Amino acid sequence: MSAYQHVLSPMAIGPVQLRNRVVRTSQGSGLAVDQLVSDDMIAFLLARAQGGVALAFADVAQIHWSSPAMLDLSNDRALPGLTKLTTAVHAKGMRLFQQIWHGGPTQLTLDSSAPWAASHVPDPGLGMLPIPMTRPMMDELTESFVGAALRAREGGIDGIELHAGHGYLFSSFLSPATNLRNDDYGGPLENRARYLVEVLGEVRAAVGPDYPVGLRISPDGPEDQTTPSDLIALISMLERDRVIDFVDVSLGSHYARDLLIGGAHLAPGYMLPISERMTRATSLPTIVAGRITTLQQADQLVASGVADLVSMVRATLAEPELITKTVSGRSTEIRPCIACLQSCAGGLNTRGRAMCTINPASGRELTHGDAAISRHAPGLRVVVVGGGPAGLEAARSAAIAGHRVTLLEADDTLGGQLRLVPSTRPEVAGLLAFYANEMQLHAVDVRLRTRADAQAVRGLVPDAVVVATGITPRRDGFQTLRPSLPLPGIDQVAVHTGCDVLHGANLGHTVLLLDEIGHYESIDVAQRLIDTGHRVLMVSRYALVAANLEMRWEMIGSPLLAKLLQGDFTFFPRTVLHRLTPGSAEVAPFEAPHRMQEVAFDDVVLMSGGIPDRELQQELAGTCPVVRVIGDANSPRRLEIAIVEGRQSVDSLHSEWVRPGARYGWGGSAT
Repeated sequence: MSAYQHVLSPMAIGPVQLRNRVVRTSQGSGLAVDQLVSDDMIAFLLARAQGGVALAFADVAQIHWSSPAMLDLSNDRALPGLTKLTTAVHAKGMRLFQQIWHGGPTQLTLDSSAPWAASHVPDPGLGMLPIPMTRPMMDELTESFVGAALRAREGGIDGIELHAGHGYLFSSFLSPATNLRNDDYGGPLENRARYLVEVLGEVRAAVGPDYPVGLRISPDGPEDQTTPSDLIALISMLERDRVIDFVDVSLGSHYARDLLIGGAHLAPGYMLPISERMTRATSLPTIVAGRITTLQQADQLVASGVADLVSMVRATLAEPELITKTVSGRSTEIRPCIACLQSCAGGLNTRGRAMCTINPASGRELTHGDAAISRHAPGLRVVVVGGGPAGLEAARSAAIAGHRVTLLEADDTLGGQLRLVPSTRPEVAGLLAFYANEMQLHAVDVRLRTRADAQAVRGLVPDAVVVATGITPRRDGFQTLRPSLPLPGIDQVAVHTGCDVLHGANLGHTVLLLDEIGHYESIDVAQRLIDTGHRVLMVSRYALVAANLEMRWEMIGSPLLAKLLQGDFTFFPRTVLHRLTPGSAEVAPFEAPHRMQEVAFDDVVLMSGGIPDRELQQELAGTCPVVRVIGDANSPRRLEIAIVEGRQSVDSLHSEWVRPGARYGWGGSAT
């Protein structure tokens, strides 16, 4: 009997047969081009189909000019691409549903006119006062939803879903906080749900009884908005009237953005205590989500009756073959999602395209997948210097390409700076375990406690050297807002770095923390100090704590700041450190340098970034056939870029390699 018999058992949604219970609900990949299906989108979904996913949702689709989305189903131009996409994934055994959507108060219209919504209540993200929808506007959108549903069916899509959560159009009607109407569409729940029920009824009538129609719902989070009880009553009405075939349960809205896509501060399965109330109240097939990261977790949810289907979006973003690798006993080969949100939610926010921090192939399957690794002239002797994420990915990719790889690491363990990530983000340790296993699996010759100078490297007679030696943390008090000015008094005090703190440095009670990074490292260091009983004074060039995070700040920055504020934490936004003396510092707002303030401290911690360690590259210049510098040794940036450059370094060993463009935010390439 299979250890995963429940989640791997087939089931049906209406007439659509699914090979197992693993789903990828609508993510929003950003892989469409001109709102049409692209080759990248097909390759992305094909990889998940080949990995065993039973059902995926294509990128969210626009139904009307008043709410643009990634795919356009407001007219027929998407049909050829949809047909090509559905034909491809069906051949690999995966079914494809389409979410049809209107953003309501959260979305600018194509002509930048006011957004459409239930009432004059602005969304906290967009902040624009919407137009309360009139009867003609409602009728127009109803017709558009019907048209989009029919086009999806014509394009080979197996079923559709309407989104009634997350603060979008239907959610603005459902929530008593955002629906202030005094007509038939406001007041009691039956009225607030009326427009949604009408649209679903028209869609059902158009597509017929045998085409799956589902609904995505989410309690908003704040108590004065849409509650689980409201949604249970809504689903009961829809089930009674046989309008929908399945329910997709999520959590949160733009009023509780951190609940929408849970970061590492939320436990795996964080949505389930609320979701379960709704899934157990209906006999319709249900989908649940919320950081479900392993097939074992998914199997337990199905076995216990919490849900019929389990969404594993980010888990299969990080590892498309999660199902097949688990079932075949290769769990150690699974790249684990680390719940950082940097390149999925963050990628959509910064470049309009979701990728994955720890999987360079995700969203780049055609160019960066294992199958695309150049195998031109295999058998080169490749030496990788540095066992951080860039070096590890370079070694792995070079070995897959058929090269003989030696990895030299000065420390006694692999991982580089990732080893300093605190236990509050245990998923990172899982990533390091993955890479350690990959080194063994692909026969990389790993030599720890080996400090590689030019002579030692040349002694290995390499055909190519990949330098991934990282950085040396700055201790000079560099500040971006005063780049040419030395920090007076820096030589009069003992200074520590964030790395020192994470290594367990013994510091006094009050710590002055200069933050130039504004990212996870800043939070990690500050939280470590607070957890060990320190008072923290954070002086930052940013207006917000960890303002440099890629995703919307409310998703990660806000909840992590809330945790910091449970301790003795003071933040000085947009502030410059002007002078240090033993025991005190002079600080002032950048915009008001005359407002100088003296603060007392026991120790100083500098988080001013680092200087790339490129000495080895300089020593090897002209004496080795090919030298590539990657990761922070190239320039200190983000984890995704380090891993991508590790992957690219292998293809760059060959003369015909062309440096990829930055169109999709690939984030750098080997030099």
